[in-house]
Amino acid sequence: MTTSRRSSSSRGRQSALKTVAASVFGVAVYSLFSEESFLSTSGRRSLTTQLEHEMEMEMNSLSNKPAQIAVTADAKPGDNNNAYDVSYLSHHSTLLPWAENNLVDIQDPAQSGDATPIFWHIPKAGGTTAKQLYQCMGKTLTIRVGIDPRHGHDKTDELVVFPPVNGKDWNTVNVDTTIRPGILRARKMGLVQSHLADLIFTMEPSFAGEQLFDPQNKGLVMALFRNPVERLVSKFYYLQTATWERTYRPEWKDMSIVQWAEQPSEDENFMVRKLSNKKFSEEVTEIDLILAKEFLRQRVIVGLMGEMEESFRRFNIAMGVDTNEERNRKCVNEFFGERGDDAGVKNSNKHAKIVEGSPEWRALAQKNRLDMILYAYAEKLFEEQKAIINSYVSPASSEAGDSSV
Repeated sequence: MTTSRRSSSSRGRQSALKTVAASVFGVAVYSLFSEESFLSTSGRRSLTTQLEHEMEMEMNSLSNKPAQIAVTADAKPGDNNNAYDVSYLSHHSTLLPWAENNLVDIQDPAQSGDATPIFWHIPKAGGTTAKQLYQCMGKTLTIRVGIDPRHGHDKTDELVVFPPVNGKDWNTVNVDTTIRPGILRARKMGLVQSHLADLIFTMEPSFAGEQLFDPQNKGLVMALFRNPVERLVSKFYYLQTATWERTYRPEWKDMSIVQWAEQPSEDENFMVRKLSNKKFSEEVTEIDLILAKEFLRQRVIVGLMGEMEESFRRFNIAMGVDTNEERNRKCVNEFFGERGDDAGVKNSNKHAKIVEGSPEWRALAQKNRLDMILYAYAEKLFEEQKAIINSYVSPASSEAGDSSV
């Protein structure tokens, strides 16, 4: 069973790569190089060579397909003299099969109605705020506390919905969808099919998307993104003092950020790694970056930590949360009524800031260059998605004064 599943996953990845090699190659190379992507000239030459080689290998296996691409050094999107012939792609997806079939296409509002929302919690990027906001609204969430042995539901084979905190009316389910073993347990117990959870939290977006959902029970993916350098600096200082965390690292107090950046770390290109479903021991590449970009563009409602209020406005629309309802309105006001740099951030830790362009910034940015590129792309998607998310609300709802718009 395991071998078959891995083989299927591998075939799906190869299929997506074939399509990506054809459809995204020219535009991706252009977009990577036209923005500030933290790549040196030699690095750009290496990336171009690698992508060209990858595309040639993939396209050789498509000899019966009439796909041809011409890319010149000065090719630009919209330039008819340097157009890309990608007619072959009209019936192929740049997504892996599980993402294509199991998750909602964010540009199709009709798909979101019966989908189960899933929130990708990127550490130190506002995930705690998301949990606390929807707890305030009385939602049922799947988070780590659901399998706390003190509640007595961690060993049962049946799903149990219960309030984990006395005196609070928000609920959890007895599964932990933040980690892989918990995701597999939740799948076995039929979590998504039960429709018991209002919002699933995970730190494994690809694994959860593939394992928990199916074409009849789709997931709606949301995530908050933060500049990778700022996120890592926050984590560096936070885990020096967070004695309550399992990943508490007091030894980091004796390191500089530059020294810390030189250490092997699972945080290296964390976002691209998670979206490519690769382990720490596996290298993430520019091809993984291209696939990650496509995943964000087609399957993720993008929020930004620097735009918390607007981000959650969009999440609420997608989830069908009525912010005209008194309780929900009070929660929104509690979290976003204040103003300032930390408005809406409920787990912020005060620490020294580093200056963009400083040795510390450059060390972290270079080590996480794929994540830096992906974050810049997420910022662009955030601007582009506003009209898409607003289209989720019917004109009738807007005229009735739906304040989630």
